Amino acid sequence: MSKFTAIWAVSRTLQTLLDTQIKADPQFSNSSVPISLLSPKAIREPGSVVPGSSVSVWLYRVMRNEYTLNNRSSRTAANQLPGPPIPVNLYYLITPMNEDPELQQVVLGKILQVCNDFAILRGSDLQESLQGTTEELRLSLEPLSPEELTQVWYSLQEPYQLSVSYLVQVVTIESSQEPVQASPVLVRNSTYAQILDVQ
Repeated sequence: MSKFTAIWAVSRTLQTLLDTQIKADPQFSNSSVPISLLSPKAIREPGSVVPGSSVSVWLYRVMRNEYTLNNRSSRTAANQLPGPPIPVNLYYLITPMNEDPELQQVVLGKILQVCNDFAILRGSDLQESLQGTTEELRLSLEPLSPEELTQVWYSLQEPYQLSVSYLVQVVTIESSQEPVQASPVLVRNSTYAQILDVQ
């Protein structure tokens, strides 16, 4: 489980991963492709410190993961149970910010390659507060319908631009509540009774 800073740590993990892999590719040796956590709209704003030929990795949606919501927490001690954590899914819109359509598509292809090669993030891949933890994050391409894509770009008040959405799961944020006293089950008794057919 992770601290409340886990969401930020996931964003930094993606940013560092893409930056490292793009810089290591000889095809990009003569060009700079900064990775920004700003939205495409913020990057285009006058006075933005991020150059236009960058990549926007924008967290646009956070949702509770319903499948792991009821997972039991590990005991902090033999007689203590921590408060229930909240597992969440993070959705990122990744957009190559370049006016040249050829470079846009080349950068997008590299992003798809990296995210496919690093579909599971763990160990040394993790950044910030996730460093040194046993967390394992799964990265998957999230298919969006034309209507969903339109809604995302409409919320930005920007015209649609070539982009992809990625889902990162599961990020578990631990509770800040003090653990409660709860003795473990030491002996389990099972009894059997005949079920009578009553008509």
